[in-house]
Amino acid sequence: QPPIMPGWDGHDVRGRLSRALTEHTGAPAVPVLVDNDANLMAYGEQRTGHPDCTAFVLVKVSTGIGAGVVVGGSIYRGVDGGAGDIGHIRVGAEALCRCGSYGCLAAVASGGAVARRLAASGVPAASGSDVRDLLAAGHPEAAALAREAGRQVGDVLATVVTLLNPGVLMIAGDLAGTPFLTGVRELLYQRALPRSTAHLDIVTSRLGERAGLIGAGALVVEHLYAPDRAEQRLSEMGV
Repeated sequence: QPPIMPGWDGHDVRGRLSRALTEHTGAPAVPVLVDNDANLMAYGEQRTGHPDCTAFVLVKVSTGIGAGVVVGGSIYRGVDGGAGDIGHIRVGAEALCRCGSYGCLAAVASGGAVARRLAASGVPAASGSDVRDLLAAGHPEAAALAREAGRQVGDVLATVVTLLNPGVLMIAGDLAGTPFLTGVRELLYQRALPRSTAHLDIVTSRLGERAGLIGAGALVVEHLYAPDRAEQRLSEMGV
């Protein structure tokens, strides 16, 4: 029941799309892969810029907050795809989240949350993308709030870093810029033990809006050309 995708709960996206493509092309069953944007962004960034990093975390801060984790070259999804949903970790605030609960990280530190605070002070901002534009223009209040949001996210990421001990922590999304990154570093290095951060690089996205697309492409190629699937197709062709 994703709060930002009402009506899609339980919908068989993979099955429906596979059937539609198969009927349209007349080909054998067309394989369809489904994943979330943070996972695909993490996969694209890790494959492209950090292929030797065995524990990679990407945090996307836009409308909400989500994380993609790549461990040992594979996306870590948890038992049913719920891994990385750090935006709904409780941080003790009283703000109402879109999920219906109070105190979620996304309710106080996402691009949407920063936009609401700016709008309340008279600055025209309705979304994380508006905040991104204000940050690009050097708006001082937007920069101050982005840094504060970074500190709140950094506090949570100290636990993430302690648990996963990644080599790279990448910040992506609408708030990925100097003010937010500064806030993350301030709290993360303050709260996490030096053992967890000694070999940690905290960086921003290299691929930007292309990250998810590149990650999806890599996932498809590796799915189609995995040794067992290649052998199966060759066998079907009589080779």
